[in-house]
Amino acid sequence: MPFSKRLCMTRKERILYLLILLFFVTLFFSGSKFLSIGADAAVVGYSFLFSPVSEKWQLLKKRRALQGMLLFFAWVVVSLFLSEHFHNGLSFLNPRLALFYFPLSVGTLHLRKAFRNKVLLGFAVLTTAMLVVCLIYGLQRSHFFQQPQFLYNDALTEVLEQQSIYISLLVNIAIYIFAYFILFQKAMYKGWMLLAALFLFGMSYLLASRIMMGVLLVVTVGFCLYYILARKKYLEGATLLLGLLIGGFLIFKFFPETLNRFKELGYTQFNYTNMGKESHYNMQLDSTQWNGANFRRAAWACGWQLFKQHPVVGVGLGDKKVELFKVYEQRNFQFAIQTNKNVHNNYLDILYSLGLIGFMFFIVGWIVLPVATALHYKDGLAALIVLTFAAAWVTEIYFDRNLGGLLTGFFFSFLLTDKGSGEKVY
Repeated sequence: MPFSKRLCMTRKERILYLLILLFFVTLFFSGSKFLSIGADAAVVGYSFLFSPVSEKWQLLKKRRALQGMLLFFAWVVVSLFLSEHFHNGLSFLNPRLALFYFPLSVGTLHLRKAFRNKVLLGFAVLTTAMLVVCLIYGLQRSHFFQQPQFLYNDALTEVLEQQSIYISLLVNIAIYIFAYFILFQKAMYKGWMLLAALFLFGMSYLLASRIMMGVLLVVTVGFCLYYILARKKYLEGATLLLGLLIGGFLIFKFFPETLNRFKELGYTQFNYTNMGKESHYNMQLDSTQWNGANFRRAAWACGWQLFKQHPVVGVGLGDKKVELFKVYEQRNFQFAIQTNKNVHNNYLDILYSLGLIGFMFFIVGWIVLPVATALHYKDGLAALIVLTFAAAWVTEIYFDRNLGGLLTGFFFSFLLTDKGSGEKVY
C-alpha cells in the first residue's frame, strides 16, 4: 500500500501499533524500569491475544528462524543448570529473557507488510525526535559550544541514561528505514525524511561509536556504488557521495573531538599490569592509557583462553564472570578487575560461557536463518538490520544488558511478521 495514503488499520492493528510505539519510547529511557516492564508485558500479552494459538503454532513451524532462536535460548537455560553459581546465572538470564518471549509472542504474529513498514517508520521518527532532545540537552550543557565535551559520546545521551553505543545502533537502523522509504516507497514527506536522515548522519558522528560509524560508512558507500553501477544513476549516486564528503568534512571541522576515538586505534599495545587511566575522547592520548582498542585486545585474549579451556559446553552461564576473573587474576589484569570489566564481545562471551554448541545455535538461529529468510523474501532492509546487529555484537556483550536483549529479541522477531504465512521459510 502506498504511503502517500493513510494506512487503514483494523482495531487490533491500531492497539498493537500504539503498544509497540510505547515500547519504543521506553527503550530510550533506562531509568523508567516500571514503565519499561509494563510496555514489554503489554506488547507480549497483546501479541498472544492478537491471533489464535493454532495460527501461532503453524507460523512457529514454518518460521525456522524462530525455532533456531528458541533452541539457542533452551541451551542458555541448560547452561544455567550446569553452572555451579546458579544464582549468578539467574542475573545473567534476566536480560536474555527477551530472546525467548519476543520470538514466541511477536515472532508468531502474521502482519501486513504495510503495517510492518508503518511501525518501522514510527520507530525512525521517534529515534530522530529523541536525538533532537539529546542535541538540545547537549547544547545547553555545553553553554552553546563553550564546553564541547558535552556534545560527544556518552555525554550526549546522558539525558536518556543510555550508553551512546546502543543509541548509535538505533540511529543506523533509523537511517536505513528513512532511506528505504525515500528510495523504494511511494511515501509522503520524503523531503522531511531526507532532512531527518542527514541529521542522524551528523548525530552518528557525535555519538562516536567507531563500529557503527564504520558500518554506516560501508553501507552508504556500497549503496552509492550500487546506485551508480547497477542502476546507472550516475548523477544521483555521485551527488550523494559528494554531499556525504562535504557534510563529513564540515562536521569534522566544527567537531574534531570524535577523531580521538579513531586515534585510539594507533595505541593498541598493552601491558596487563598497567594501571594507567582510561582514555576519554576529551583527553590527550598517550601510550600509558587504557583505551577502547587496547583494552579489548587484552580482554579478548583472556576470553579466548577461557574458551580454549572449555571448548564444547563452555564454563556455564552462571560461572562465566567468575571464571573470566580467574583468568584476569592469572594475567595480573588488575585494571579489568578493579573496574569490573567484561570481555566486550558478544561472540566471545557465548563461546566461553556456552561453548561451541551454544555458539552454533546462536550463529544459526540469530544470524544465518534470519538473513536467509530476509533474502528469500527479497527484504534487503531486514537483512541489513540483522547484519548491523551482528556487527554491533563485536565490541559489546549485548545480552548482558536489558536494552541489548530487548532490541535483539524484538527487532529480529518483528522483522519476520510479514513472512511465512503460506509456505515453509528458512
